[in-house]
Amino acid sequence: MLALLYSLLLGIFFGMLAARNVFGIPALSVFVQSFFSFLRAVPTPIWVLLMLVCLGMGPEAGVAGLCVHTTAFFTKSFAQSFEEIPRDTLEAIEATGAGRVSVFTNAVLPAAFSQIIAWCGMRLEVNFSECAILGMVGAGGVGFVFANSLQGYDYGTAGLAILLVFATAFLIERMFVKVKKIFR
Repeated sequence: MLALLYSLLLGIFFGMLAARNVFGIPALSVFVQSFFSFLRAVPTPIWVLLMLVCLGMGPEAGVAGLCVHTTAFFTKSFAQSFEEIPRDTLEAIEATGAGRVSVFTNAVLPAAFSQIIAWCGMRLEVNFSECAILGMVGAGGVGFVFANSLQGYDYGTAGLAILLVFATAFLIERMFVKVKKIFR
């Protein structure tokens, strides 16, 4: 949840910079998109392992590693959502004298809000599932339960943990479907 929250805020900010239609600075858009493409190319477990080296064992490394990859994902997703806003809409608001940040907060962000909710729901589900793997490499969480259960040949506990991960992921998905319908 923390990785999702931090990444949501960072993703909106960097998505705004990466979108070609918000600031209209092509070099900035290309730079931000290229940088976050690199971050996305490195799998989440690698980021978590790097954070384990930097921060030590524990959930902080898991949150930081998830945050790097999730921010990169959100930056690309949100930039694409922001770029789908018709240019005519943006020009009409600019004609009233609104600045770029005002156009973003009053036109782009509200128009892309339902897409942002959908991306958050999908990424929360992915992050939750990835936590199972990350705990196995020392980042804590439900993956730690998996690793200990499997090492101790306690397959009942491991099976129950897998079932709970599935049930939670399913509930997260259903919850975000209902939330998205509210904001349509």
